[in-house]
Amino acid sequence: MKKLGYSVSVILLASVSMVAMPQAAMAQAAAAEDDGGLKDIIITANKREEDLQKAPLSISAISGADAELQGITEIKNIAALAPNVSVLGGTTNATAAVVSIRGIATPADESQGFDSPIGLYLDGVYLARSSAASFEVADIERIEVLRGPQGTLFGRNTTGGAVNFITRDPSKEASFKVKAGYGNYNAYSARGTVDTGLIANDTLRLSGTVLYKSRGGVVDNLLQPKDSLDPGGYKTTSLRFAAMFEPTDRITVRNIMDYTKTTGVPYAQQLAAVGNGLTNPTVFVPGFVNTTPAPVGQFLAQPSTRILEAASGCTRQISTSRIDPICLEGARTATDKVWGNLLRIEVDLGPVLVRSSSAVRKWRNIIRGSDLDGLGTIRGAALGAPSTTLNGFPAAVLGVFQPAGTAAFLASQPVFSANISLFQADNNRRQNQFSQEIELISNSDGGFNWVLGAFYFKETGNEFNNQNFGFILDTNQTVFNATNFGPLAPLLQANNPARYRAALQSIGLGYRASGRSEAVYGQFSYRPGGKDGAFGVTAGIRYSSDHKTFDRFQNGAAPFTNPVEIALNKRKANFDAVTGNVALDYRATDDINLYARVARGYRSGGFNARQPTNVAGNLGLLPFNNEIIWSYEAGVKAEFGRTLRLNASVFYNDYSDLQVSINLPITTGGFATAIANAGKVAYTGFEIEGQFRPSDNFWFDGNVGYSHKNFKEYLTTNSAGAVADISSVFRAGYSPDWTAALAGNAKVALKGDTKATGRVGVTYTSSYFQFGNPIASPFIRETKGDSRALIDAQLRIDGINLGDAIQNVGITFWGKNLNNKKYLSRSVDFGALGFAGTIYGEPRTYGVSLDFGF
Repeated sequence: MKKLGYSVSVILLASVSMVAMPQAAMAQAAAAEDDGGLKDIIITANKREEDLQKAPLSISAISGADAELQGITEIKNIAALAPNVSVLGGTTNATAAVVSIRGIATPADESQGFDSPIGLYLDGVYLARSSAASFEVADIERIEVLRGPQGTLFGRNTTGGAVNFITRDPSKEASFKVKAGYGNYNAYSARGTVDTGLIANDTLRLSGTVLYKSRGGVVDNLLQPKDSLDPGGYKTTSLRFAAMFEPTDRITVRNIMDYTKTTGVPYAQQLAAVGNGLTNPTVFVPGFVNTTPAPVGQFLAQPSTRILEAASGCTRQISTSRIDPICLEGARTATDKVWGNLLRIEVDLGPVLVRSSSAVRKWRNIIRGSDLDGLGTIRGAALGAPSTTLNGFPAAVLGVFQPAGTAAFLASQPVFSANISLFQADNNRRQNQFSQEIELISNSDGGFNWVLGAFYFKETGNEFNNQNFGFILDTNQTVFNATNFGPLAPLLQANNPARYRAALQSIGLGYRASGRSEAVYGQFSYRPGGKDGAFGVTAGIRYSSDHKTFDRFQNGAAPFTNPVEIALNKRKANFDAVTGNVALDYRATDDINLYARVARGYRSGGFNARQPTNVAGNLGLLPFNNEIIWSYEAGVKAEFGRTLRLNASVFYNDYSDLQVSINLPITTGGFATAIANAGKVAYTGFEIEGQFRPSDNFWFDGNVGYSHKNFKEYLTTNSAGAVADISSVFRAGYSPDWTAALAGNAKVALKGDTKATGRVGVTYTSSYFQFGNPIASPFIRETKGDSRALIDAQLRIDGINLGDAIQNVGITFWGKNLNNKKYLSRSVDFGALGFAGTIYGEPRTYGVSLDFGF
């Protein structure tokens, strides 16, 4: 099927074009409707149902029907839904994601000492770890994307915004629906959904969904005979069960259980750049010496270095373009299990609705092996026992300072060699969380409404990460130098049989983390002229308190055994902050709403798992503090004759006490980091999103967003301990300046109840740095994410009835990245280790699905 990609995509694109024109993909819940012009979009971002156009904040929403058509099933799929939103997948497991909203991104470091500045939610339940936040969500009712700080109703760690996946309630009508599909790369999918309808004297309704998906890899690993175990291959099983019990018209009990298991091979990380042992001279900050990358390039070019699987086609592939096929001898599967349960009870007391939400969530992740150099098995010179140091030198050279017999023996011995990995790792992680939220929501139909709430959250987690790598050394400098060999050094250096050798390293990072958070909050809205009055004010305030414990038991070759060192690596810290918002809005007409909003948010402090400790200096784990953001926003939401909807906003965010990562070299040849609250940055930008529906059968939607990052302060330290501001050379990571989406839809009646719906969309993301500190990251340019414009299309024919038993048969043709854009998506700059790895986005994928119901 791979060879048919171009032809199939052209046919699909041409077919969709017959019923759709180029347009914009703004996430609007009304996009799938086909009568009466634009439809109202109902959201629950303020804890009550309201019209999106009336809410005084920047929010986009998409319905479950539109999400189904566009193939949106998880966090990684939402990039086109709203302006100034981008999403990148993980590097080593399936459930990780890096989400950026208005230039503020979730951390690429997935250790559990960091909190995310983007709040991710499922049915209003906070998902604490971005490494466990992207998984298949079944039965989506709506997706809401909120931009800007949401520190009142959503709380801490929403300085950039929040994303909430909302699933549907069980239907009041009994039904059974089946959907199955097939696509290129041998992709299979099957899903079954059953609704019982009203049972138990019309007080109870149940629904259940079972999903299975699998696919082969999208890059050919020459060292893996099974396509299913090539990079990008996966197998997913997902279950969801929902129950809704309404014993009276004032009491509603919902219980939602979900479970997802994904086993797959992470996307291929290829070798994009190698060091030459020289510092990067293009960036200079007084008092700083840029990180010197190890001479990996010279080591790979050395005649004694070879690839053991050369007969299989494995070569020294170093490229800034996508490589396929590739050689990954250490790539193994990763398994993620995510499950949770939400119990929500609502009691209508007349003037007040009382809502209780109790939720547990668990994540289990096993990464059996990550091959991060893409070269196959490297065999080359290595540092062995001291007795092997002089192996392979010419006998005449050794005879200058060794007895003749010893010189002859050493000369006859080969240089010590080993199988070397530039970097391989495995990981074992888990996280458990419990949350309880109580809300009191006014039921007033007048101009004054309010929400009061209390929130409790507790989590525990642990990780053990094995890392194996070869640190390449120039032995003329580190071994055969004047310090070790005195006046003989020049002679040995000139006759060194293997100047570049690997120091084999094997280290482990292990810790246990726990945290607890409590919060109380309230938000009030008042319209002096009643609920339809022209002027309105919304004000909210929240107090949050966080308590964190971090117990690191290993950060090196062996676990800690010294009681003093154990104590230095077990620490506690408390953090708290007051956050809130004030918004003013003016409904100039029934269709034009102007608003201005000021909000304060905070991202909790924590602990950095990669910070070194020092017994001699009594240096233990040091907590880093909160980040604080002040956001100022003004916007307009307008509709014109139910034909055109246009929303626009401008914003200015002032971020202080930014958590700054500082690279620290360590003696083992690896690297470590320290985190300090030493940054200030201002984000300025605008957003425009709109929808145009000239007729019931055609509509267009789109968005564009721009965010400019101005680092006003970024303090770091040099090797002498001097502090300097490098804000002039620092660049924001994972934060594109521009995002845009453009799509066109059409719906055409065919015969009887049958209709065809088509969509063609283009999603644009500008280039972005992933490692923003050029002093610490020598490969900042080679690891930069590519700009791209990706074309997606769908064509659906539904409403086909095959008698009374089987109705609403539908068939959907779909394609993603139909232009087969090859773009760099994620990367890792290994800095002092002397190389950089890159991961490319998915190639063209396409397929067809069939669904029907009873």
